[in-house]
Amino acid sequence: MALLEVKDLVIDYGIIRAVKGINIHVDEGKIVAILGANGAGKSSLIRSISGGTRVKSGSILFESENITNKDPHVIAQKGILQSPEGRLLFYGLTVEENLRVGAYALKPEIITDTIDGQEYKKKISVQKQVNQLLKEVYQYFPILGERRKQQASTLSGGEQQMLAIGRALMGKPKLLLLDEPSLGLAPLIVRDIFNIVTEIKKRGTTVLIVEQNAYQTLKIADYGYLMELGLVKKEGTGQALLEDEELIHAYLGSKK
Repeated sequence: MALLEVKDLVIDYGIIRAVKGINIHVDEGKIVAILGANGAGKSSLIRSISGGTRVKSGSILFESENITNKDPHVIAQKGILQSPEGRLLFYGLTVEENLRVGAYALKPEIITDTIDGQEYKKKISVQKQVNQLLKEVYQYFPILGERRKQQASTLSGGEQQMLAIGRALMGKPKLLLLDEPSLGLAPLIVRDIFNIVTEIKKRGTTVLIVEQNAYQTLKIADYGYLMELGLVKKEGTGQALLEDEELIHAYLGSKK
């Protein structure tokens, strides 16, 4: 089942057409990769999904609802959360304060519980949700738990990327958008990040990842799209794209 559908999407910046009528779908519970070099239109696409970039024409459907050009806070409330390129952390705040910012849109939840065959309604406060989410984020990223009282500016690049992803997870995303999560990181840290993305998927969160590190991304992706100059050049399962020799030589480079 498609959680997200992008249909005939066109994005212009003045006279420049950055995205030229592309179509993609993201199935629920999967990792989908958007690959390509700088200028391919990848980040324009992901920003349009989160509401940060205006769409000229076409549509974006989330859970069958048209969310095209809705405001970012409205889209976030529907369960689409982004870890942006460049991380955009609040460097004057601590690690835990940054994480709590990610939970700003949470609301009390009413859940149904069954005791001795009887159903009961139970209210889960925002504070209880935040505490549970903090626990989960620290399980994904133990180093953040160790450094929760440190200012974000004191973290290494890899730790800052973990914090950016953790902040997005604090909003309880149905769809997690990752924009260039490996940018500027050492290969060992990149592998750690991608392993954690796989764990996030296993726990039920759908992931759309925009990346230049094509080989490492396709190793964890269920499906992938290769963009070039605003168009989808190729698409297929992660494994099929990994085995496409023409794609490897022309677009992906060496297998690092």
